[in-house]
Amino acid sequence: MALVVPAIRIGEHYLTGEDRRLRIKLELPDGPVEMLMAPIRYESLEDNQAVNGYVIGARIVEMTDSDRVKFDKYIKGLPGKQPTA
Repeated sequence: MALVVPAIRIGEHYLTGEDRRLRIKLELPDGPVEMLMAPIRYESLEDNQAVNGYVIGARIVEMTDSDRVKFDKYIKGLPGKQPTA
């Protein structure tokens, strides 16, 4: 998953620091889901982009079963998503 954030650090703490975990709450049509994510990499968005800040690539490391069901349902319903065999 990718996150776009305005800053890469809060106070003296980097969002992508070693062993850092990010607790994310994502608002979906069927209600919010929460997940724990591990940042993998980040890049600064160039000044000529429509959005300034940083993009963080992260993987989901923890999510409740009920949130996983909602999240999977949402992903499967995205336009262009091909059904899996």
